[in-house]
Amino acid sequence: LLGVRGSSVFSNVHRDIAALPQPSLAEQSNKMALALRSASSGISLRRSSATVRKAPRSSSVVVRAGQTFDSNWKKSDPLVLGAAFAGWMIPSNIPVSGFGGQSLFGLLTTSIGQELAHWPVGPALSDKFWLYMITWHIGLFTLMTLGQIGVQGKKQGYF
Repeated sequence: LLGVRGSSVFSNVHRDIAALPQPSLAEQSNKMALALRSASSGISLRRSSATVRKAPRSSSVVVRAGQTFDSNWKKSDPLVLGAAFAGWMIPSNIPVSGFGGQSLFGLLTTSIGQELAHWPVGPALSDKFWLYMITWHIGLFTLMTLGQIGVQGKKQGYF
C-alpha cells in the first residue's frame, strides 16, 4: 500500500507509534521491583474476580455423516391443500364489477372453451386467457403455500 508521496502506510504507522511517549527505564524498573515485592510478600496479582457472561447459545441442527435427508421435508397436509382449493374456488366464483359482473373462474373457463373451439391452434400471447389463467393460479398457489406455512408453523410451535 503506497501513500500519497510513495511512502508505505506501514512506515507511517510505525513512525506514529514511535512518536508516542515511552516509559523511562527507571519507571520500568520500579514497576518490576513492585511486582517482585508483591509476589514475595504473599500478595498475589490475580485477575479480577468479576464474572464474565457468555453469549447465549443459539440452537442449530447438527447433521451427521450417516444421517439421511428427510424425504418428507415438506410435511404437506392434504387437508390444507383441499381447504385451500375450496377457499380459492369460492371467492374466485363470486362475480365482481371489475370483470363486467362475471367471476374470475367463470372468465377462465369461458376462455378455455373458446380456445378449445379452435384447437390445435393455441392462444395468442395477447389473448385474455393468459391473464385469467395466471391470475387464478397465482391466487390458488399463494393460498396453498400460506395455508401450509400456517398449519406447519402452528404444529411446530412458531405461532
